[in-house]
Amino acid sequence: MAGTVRPMSLPSERRRHPRFPVAWPVRLWVDDEPLLGRAEDASRSGLWLTVAPTSALKLGQICWVDVMTDELGSFTLAGEIRHITGRRIGLETIRPVPIAGLAKD
Repeated sequence: MAGTVRPMSLPSERRRHPRFPVAWPVRLWVDDEPLLGRAEDASRSGLWLTVAPTSALKLGQICWVDVMTDELGSFTLAGEIRHITGRRIGLETIRPVPIAGLAKD
């Protein structure tokens, strides 16, 4: 139909759940060593983190993350590192991130 604009689909878009912006302090445990950082966004299935510079992070690595939030309290999750971009990592969590309190309309 002429004049109709449709949104482009992004072939690399693989998110299953919406993301929510957050500013949560985190402690990421890699080989029993803690890395301090913060979560910048959260979804039901993962976290986008910024951590201190390190060469210890590897794609596919399983690690634990302690999350401290005002909104949801503190919680700990295990996850797999799926993306690394400098100091930023994408973590796909093994259990759901408890974000129900964030999804307010």
